[in-house]
Amino acid sequence: MRIPNQLLVPATVMALGVSLAACSISVGGSEGDSASEETTAAVATEEATQTTESADDTDTDADDSEDADTDDADAAADADTDDTDADTAVGASTVDITDSDWLGVIANGTQENVSGDYAIQSSGGTYNLVGELNSLTIQGSEVTVSAETIGTLTVQGSDVTVYVRQADTIQVFGSDVTVYYLDGAPSIQDIGADNTVEQLTD
Repeated sequence: MRIPNQLLVPATVMALGVSLAACSISVGGSEGDSASEETTAAVATEEATQTTESADDTDTDADDSEDADTDDADAAADADTDDTDADTAVGASTVDITDSDWLGVIANGTQENVSGDYAIQSSGGTYNLVGELNSLTIQGSEVTVSAETIGTLTVQGSDVTVYVRQADTIQVFGSDVTVYYLDGAPSIQDIGADNTVEQLTD
């Protein structure tokens, strides 16, 4: 049986349309899958970046915390060092000093941190001089002094008592003056009245 050409053409057109539609659907589905995959990859990349940044922030915070702890520790160590230095500077050494009167002057006297040349001109005081002196001159009366190392000790007052660890030269011009030294062999000049200069022994 022969199909008329008028019917054959529409049938062919329809078949061709169905095939093209199928191809279109297939291609459309492929493009949709690719877009979805690209979106998923972008999201994963963004999440990874955020995770890395978060880790970096955490590391930075940890480093800052460690630095702060280190600074605090250094500050505490510096404070301890300052306290130790202050304790060292305060108070005369009592090593080898056994005389109770001398120890009393060190404990109860007015402490002065001294150096170079120093003079006491007031009367009626008790002084604990801490430091090394080139010279010490005492011009007051009724004065009691504890000193460490002196180049030249000069006493011009009266009723004066001096305890010195070591002196190179001791000059006494007053009266009723008593000078006790602990170490060394000082040059002694006494031109006053009723004075005593002697070394303390255990």
